[in-house]
Amino acid sequence: MAFRIQQPVRHPDVDRTGIVYFPRFYDFFHRALEDFFAREVGVPIWELSEKLGVAFPVVHIETDFVEPLQHGDLVTIQVGVTKVTAHAITLAYEVYRPGERDPAARSTVVLACIEVPGWKKTEIPEKVRAAFERHR
Repeated sequence: MAFRIQQPVRHPDVDRTGIVYFPRFYDFFHRALEDFFAREVGVPIWELSEKLGVAFPVVHIETDFVEPLQHGDLVTIQVGVTKVTAHAITLAYEVYRPGERDPAARSTVVLACIEVPGWKKTEIPEKVRAAFERHR
């Protein structure tokens, strides 16, 4: 089952035409990821390096923008897990407008697990792996 959060589209998220400026979608995705780590892993994302000795940089991203989002929309950001390997996690994000069944945007994001310090790939800690596996 996918992990979900809701978030309003705020004034700084939109461009002069009144729709969400495309890079802001990546902020939405990251906010959902931050909430995932805090709620599902039990470690805030900004404490991963201190508590688990790892970080999860984005190494690949691919996004389709289907429908515009507007100022004031209360959007749902859904995070699904499509693949977990020893060193990487592949996430499927979808963003939904209020009352819509089809996503306004879809994105596939690959996160690599690296050691901190050192910046070399390392195995995903079991606590993190288990949390992501629950949402596969």
